[in-house]
Amino acid sequence: MIKQCIKLYLWAEKLWFSFPEKLRFLLVGGFNTVFAWSVLACLDWCFNQINDAAGWGFSRISVANVALVVQYIITINFSFITMRYYVFRSHGNIYKEWVKAWSVYIFIYLINAPSMSFLMWAFNLEAWQAQGIYLIFSTIITFILHKYYSFRQQK
Repeated sequence: MIKQCIKLYLWAEKLWFSFPEKLRFLLVGGFNTVFAWSVLACLDWCFNQINDAAGWGFSRISVANVALVVQYIITINFSFITMRYYVFRSHGNIYKEWVKAWSVYIFIYLINAPSMSFLMWAFNLEAWQAQGIYLIFSTIITFILHKYYSFRQQK
Protein backbone atom coordinates (compact mmCIF):
# COMPACT_ATOMS: atom_id res chain seq x y z
CA MET A 1 0.00 0.00 0.00
CA ILE A 2 2.79 2.45 0.90
CA LYS A 3 4.62 1.69 -2.36
CA GLN A 4 1.46 2.46 -4.35
CA CYS A 5 1.02 5.74 -2.47
CA ILE A 6 4.62 6.73 -3.16
CA LYS A 7 4.24 5.76 -6.81
CA LEU A 8 1.04 7.82 -7.09
CA TYR A 9 2.69 10.81 -5.41
CA LEU A 10 5.73 10.65 -7.72
CA TRP A 11 3.42 10.46 -10.74
CA ALA A 12 1.39 13.44 -9.47
CA GLU A 13 4.58 15.37 -8.71
CA LYS A 14 5.92 14.74 -12.22
CA LEU A 15 2.62 15.91 -13.69
CA TRP A 16 2.57 18.96 -11.38
CA PHE A 17 6.06 20.11 -12.37
CA SER A 18 5.18 19.75 -16.05
CA PHE A 19 2.87 22.77 -15.58
CA PRO A 20 4.37 26.22 -16.27
CA GLU A 21 5.69 28.08 -13.23
CA LYS A 22 3.08 30.85 -13.52
CA LEU A 23 0.25 28.32 -13.48
CA ARG A 24 1.78 26.58 -10.46
CA PHE A 25 2.06 29.98 -8.76
CA LEU A 26 -1.59 30.76 -9.47
CA LEU A 27 -2.75 27.40 -8.12
CA VAL A 28 -0.52 27.30 -5.02
CA GLY A 29 -0.83 31.03 -4.47
CA GLY A 30 -4.59 30.78 -4.89
CA PHE A 31 -4.75 28.05 -2.28
CA ASN A 32 -2.46 29.99 0.09
CA THR A 33 -4.52 33.14 -0.48
CA VAL A 34 -7.83 31.42 0.29
CA PHE A 35 -6.24 29.85 3.37
CA ALA A 36 -4.85 33.19 4.62
CA TRP A 37 -8.08 35.03 3.80
CA SER A 38 -10.11 32.40 5.67
CA VAL A 39 -7.80 32.60 8.68
CA LEU A 40 -8.19 36.40 8.71
CA ALA A 41 -11.98 36.18 8.49
CA CYS A 42 -12.12 33.66 11.36
CA LEU A 43 -9.70 35.60 13.55
CA ASP A 44 -11.49 38.89 12.88
CA TRP A 45 -14.83 37.34 13.81
CA CYS A 46 -13.39 35.72 16.98
CA PHE A 47 -11.56 38.85 18.06
CA ASN A 48 -14.67 40.98 17.51
CA GLN A 49 -16.72 38.55 19.62
CA ILE A 50 -14.13 38.78 22.42
CA ASN A 51 -13.95 42.57 22.09
CA ASP A 52 -17.74 42.87 22.34
CA ALA A 53 -18.10 40.36 25.19
CA ALA A 54 -15.31 41.96 27.21
CA GLY A 55 -16.66 45.44 26.54
CA TRP A 56 -13.25 46.72 25.52
CA GLY A 57 -14.66 49.04 22.86
CA PHE A 58 -11.87 48.70 20.29
CA SER A 59 -12.90 49.80 16.80
CA ARG A 60 -13.56 47.28 14.02
CA ILE A 61 -10.45 48.56 12.24
CA SER A 62 -8.23 48.06 15.30
CA VAL A 63 -9.54 44.54 15.80
CA ALA A 64 -9.05 43.77 12.10
CA ASN A 65 -5.44 44.94 12.27
CA VAL A 66 -4.71 42.68 15.24
CA ALA A 67 -6.31 39.80 13.32
CA LEU A 68 -4.16 40.67 10.30
CA VAL A 69 -0.92 40.50 12.30
CA VAL A 70 -1.86 37.14 13.80
CA GLN A 71 -2.95 35.85 10.38
CA TYR A 72 0.42 36.81 8.87
CA ILE A 73 2.27 35.00 11.66
CA ILE A 74 0.19 31.85 11.14
CA THR A 75 0.18 31.71 7.35
CA ILE A 76 3.56 33.02 6.17
CA ASN A 77 5.52 29.89 7.04
CA PHE A 78 2.97 27.65 5.33
CA SER A 79 3.10 29.85 2.26
CA PHE A 80 6.90 29.83 2.30
CA ILE A 81 7.06 26.05 2.25
CA THR A 82 4.48 25.61 -0.49
CA MET A 83 5.94 28.36 -2.68
CA ARG A 84 9.51 27.19 -2.18
CA TYR A 85 8.86 23.63 -3.20
CA TYR A 86 5.68 23.46 -5.28
CA VAL A 87 6.16 26.64 -7.30
CA PHE A 88 9.81 27.62 -7.56
CA ARG A 89 11.39 24.23 -6.74
CA SER A 90 14.18 26.00 -4.97
CA HIS A 91 17.26 24.21 -3.63
CA GLY A 92 18.95 27.31 -2.25
CA ASN A 93 19.86 28.01 1.36
CA ILE A 94 16.55 27.54 3.18
CA TYR A 95 17.40 30.00 5.96
CA LYS A 96 18.36 32.79 3.54
CA GLU A 97 15.25 32.16 1.45
CA TRP A 98 13.09 32.12 4.59
CA VAL A 99 14.48 35.50 5.68
CA LYS A 100 13.96 36.91 2.18
CA ALA A 101 10.40 35.56 2.03
CA TRP A 102 9.60 37.07 5.43
CA SER A 103 11.00 40.40 4.25
CA VAL A 104 8.71 40.20 1.21
CA TYR A 105 5.71 39.52 3.42
CA ILE A 106 6.63 42.31 5.84
CA PHE A 107 6.83 44.67 2.85
CA ILE A 108 3.43 43.40 1.65
CA TYR A 109 2.04 43.81 5.19
CA LEU A 110 3.18 47.44 5.28
CA ILE A 111 0.97 48.06 2.25
CA ASN A 112 -1.79 45.68 3.36
CA ALA A 113 -2.56 47.09 6.81
CA PRO A 114 -3.17 50.70 5.73
CA SER A 115 -4.99 49.57 2.58
CA MET A 116 -7.34 47.34 4.54
CA SER A 117 -7.90 50.05 7.15
CA PHE A 118 -8.63 52.65 4.46
CA LEU A 119 -11.06 50.37 2.61
CA MET A 120 -12.86 49.55 5.87
CA TRP A 121 -13.07 53.22 6.83
CA ALA A 122 -13.89 54.76 3.45
CA PHE A 123 -16.39 52.16 2.22
CA ASN A 124 -17.62 50.74 5.54
CA LEU A 125 -16.42 47.26 4.57
CA GLU A 126 -15.77 44.30 6.82
CA ALA A 127 -12.15 43.13 7.11
CA TRP A 128 -12.73 40.08 4.89
CA GLN A 129 -14.25 42.26 2.16
CA ALA A 130 -11.45 44.82 2.24
CA GLN A 131 -8.87 42.03 2.24
CA GLY A 132 -10.54 40.44 -0.78
CA ILE A 133 -10.15 43.67 -2.75
CA TYR A 134 -6.54 44.09 -1.63
CA LEU A 135 -5.62 40.53 -2.61
CA ILE A 136 -6.34 41.23 -6.26
CA PHE A 137 -3.44 43.67 -6.35
CA SER A 138 -1.04 41.95 -3.97
CA THR A 139 -0.98 38.66 -5.89
CA ILE A 140 1.01 40.12 -8.78
CA ILE A 141 3.43 41.95 -6.51
CA THR A 142 4.01 38.82 -4.42
CA PHE A 143 4.78 36.69 -7.49
CA ILE A 144 7.33 39.19 -8.80
CA LEU A 145 9.04 39.61 -5.43
CA HIS A 146 9.23 35.86 -4.79
CA LYS A 147 10.43 35.01 -8.29
CA TYR A 148 13.12 37.66 -8.52
CA TYR A 149 14.07 38.01 -4.85
CA SER A 150 13.04 35.28 -2.39
CA PHE A 151 13.55 32.24 -4.61
CA ARG A 152 15.82 33.62 -7.30
CA GLN A 153 18.07 30.89 -8.59
CA GLN A 154 21.75 31.76 -8.62
CA LYS A 155 23.41 30.95 -11.95
